[in-house]
Amino acid sequence: MFRSKATSPPGSYRRIVLLYLCISIARLNSAAGEEDLLLTVRMKGSADGVGLTSRKVAIEQAQQRIMEEVLQSMTHATDMTLFNPILRQTSRYIPRYDLLRTDIAGETTEVEIDAYVLEKPLRRDIAAIMLPRLPRKPSVQLLIADYVGPGAASGGPTFDIAETVLRKALEEFEFTVRGIQDILDHYEVAQLLEIIQGEMDATASFARANGEDVVIVGAVTTVHEALATDSNMLTNRARITLRILSGTDGKASDTLAAEAAVQSVDPVEGGTQAAQDACGKLTTDCIVGVVIAMLGLEDESRVIFRVEGPNSPETMTELEGMLRAIPGVSEIESLFYSPTLARLAVDYGGTMAYLSDLLAGRPVNGRKIEIGRCVQREITIRFK
Repeated sequence: MFRSKATSPPGSYRRIVLLYLCISIARLNSAAGEEDLLLTVRMKGSADGVGLTSRKVAIEQAQQRIMEEVLQSMTHATDMTLFNPILRQTSRYIPRYDLLRTDIAGETTEVEIDAYVLEKPLRRDIAAIMLPRLPRKPSVQLLIADYVGPGAASGGPTFDIAETVLRKALEEFEFTVRGIQDILDHYEVAQLLEIIQGEMDATASFARANGEDVVIVGAVTTVHEALATDSNMLTNRARITLRILSGTDGKASDTLAAEAAVQSVDPVEGGTQAAQDACGKLTTDCIVGVVIAMLGLEDESRVIFRVEGPNSPETMTELEGMLRAIPGVSEIESLFYSPTLARLAVDYGGTMAYLSDLLAGRPVNGRKIEIGRCVQREITIRFK
């Protein structure tokens, strides 16, 4: 039966259904390895009465509290109503627990448990719930080097194999995706390889300087082994490792890895196919990682300032001094500075309307503040 255009599901609905489908398939593919991704959380619970039934209720209360605590830490949400589908299935995410102690205080049973929370399925279900509720579609910068073939280590990598696979998956959800071609005007290839291969500080600095919501950095490597001594067939094994970082503060929110193997005569052809297969295994987790990273922008205790055209460090020093004097501001962290763009993270518990009204028109280093944009807990200011 064919469906006409007039009755087709809207694009956002199809994307949500697609994400649920991707998550379901990913669960089947990776169920065996998810036991390794456990969060251990200790919590107390209590229930009226004594006996086995009361102890069971107390344990269930402790598990419920654990799920709420983990959800709050991952999403920065205080209202748990959205996550009722998750909270109603606590046992799916906590496959086991250790009962540390049971106490009886009068007519009350008190317990303390160590619960082992399955992180990966929980993150996937959070992403499925929160994807349609993001304040905007995220922008993502991809920087992934492909070392495919026996000569890749000496000849240098390409940057197209992993980027093509991940770009297609991310754009399916209408994420804005930027690749290697978007940054070559600002970086030499040698610099980009240092960012990929270097310490976390260099990667975090790149993420903060980039200007996108989320940055995915990584590499694909291949090894090629003869299938048998008397055969020209090769087993080509590919491994991809990725780091997902917040473009706002450069903090890593996830690390992903996958492997795949393909047999072929040509090592480059087989290595390319193996690399594509390995990347394909991470598409769902990349989408989930981007959504989780975006939720970090929803921290109600933190405001991200985007400062356009500060021109000098003196402007930022004076601006920071002004912010420190505002009631409710407790801490300021400089995330990135250049003469054309700077970013600050400000711990602030007040309302954004009060903050923007207070700053608008205030003089800083000979110029006046102009509020360019104020959405959720992000504010863009410029000077005139």
